[in-house]
Amino acid sequence: MLHMILLECALELVPSEISALKQIQKHAARRGKKPIEILLDQSHHGREMTRLENSLQRGRPDIVFHSLISLLETPLCKSGNLTIHLHLQDGRIVEINPEVRLPRNYDRFVGLIEQLLLKGQVPVEGDPLLRITKKSLSDTITELKKNNQNAQSILAIENGSKTSIDRLQALFPNDASIPVIVGVGAFPHGNLSQEVLNLFQTQLELDIEVMMAWHVCAEVLWTYSSSISVIQSRYSST
Repeated sequence: MLHMILLECALELVPSEISALKQIQKHAARRGKKPIEILLDQSHHGREMTRLENSLQRGRPDIVFHSLISLLETPLCKSGNLTIHLHLQDGRIVEINPEVRLPRNYDRFVGLIEQLLLKGQVPVEGDPLLRITKKSLSDTITELKKNNQNAQSILAIENGSKTSIDRLQALFPNDASIPVIVGVGAFPHGNLSQEVLNLFQTQLELDIEVMMAWHVCAEVLWTYSSSISVIQSRYSST
């Protein structure tokens, strides 16, 4: 099974230290919400964000949106061989139900994530489709490995071991019962913390240039799908 983790996601509500600024107040008023109830977004709050620590690494919900769209509702996802987690910059972990149908409209996605960050899960009542857990990233990776000695943890990162698609496919097992955990950074600029780097056994670079997170997700997903012959198995089951 493939376990995708979007790392240090640039996904957070507007911090209190800039919530009183005029542009943020106006944006929140247009949406009928309090400033601390809306997502921090560089496209709306770029100038105001310069007052924040690590501002270049924050405020890009669109990265998570496009990455999730590239992963969900794919044959691998529908076959039950994919899980997705979000690792937020404050360390919290979000579990994504593989059966969730994300809004195709970005503004509706923003509203969904705002509800998640405010309430802890979506929907608030009943079985959650998105849920903030109490697990750490380390705990999550350990749990996903399921004590399987053949489990792999791979980090897609610039300056990792140079890897072609053929080599990537050769690394993936043909057996879907073996856990394969792949981490992808979901922030615009900066580097992953050393603490995060230490959690992955293998670091791979998938192109000579920096790739968008959603392109990395798509490449990993379809390469793994080919490795376990997910399309063939779906046809043979009909």
